Amino acid sequence: MIASLLLLLASAAGGLDVETPFEASKRSFADAAACKAFLATRAGEARGGGFDAVEGPYELAAGDVRIHTVRAEGRGHRIDEQRCLGAALSGRNWRHSLEDEDEEEEAFTVESAARSAPWLKKGPGGQ
Repeated sequence: MIASLLLLLASAAGGLDVETPFEASKRSFADAAACKAFLATRAGEARGGGFDAVEGPYELAAGDVRIHTVRAEGRGHRIDEQRCLGAALSGRNWRHSLEDEDEEEEAFTVESAARSAPWLKKGPGGQ
């Protein structure tokens, strides 16, 4: 699951025209350990909530700890990333749409599935 979520996040980030910047939080912490503990609590709460995926906390680099939550939205998903850079908390979120990748594909319906199913297509002479 971890690998698939990281691939999802990487593909979603790759789809951004420009990287969404982190916005500083109004919440402050005495030190990096307190900020990391806050992220661990948030991730635990998210796992018990209505999220489709939760990852973290994990350390990306020394002093850079992050969590990600993912929620399905229509034909895509919303990704929320929170980061502790030392004792400073910040966050960002973005939507990754699967529609951009499937622009030429028609909307899925039973009829569209039947039209595209190779085993339902009749060969020459109606066979």
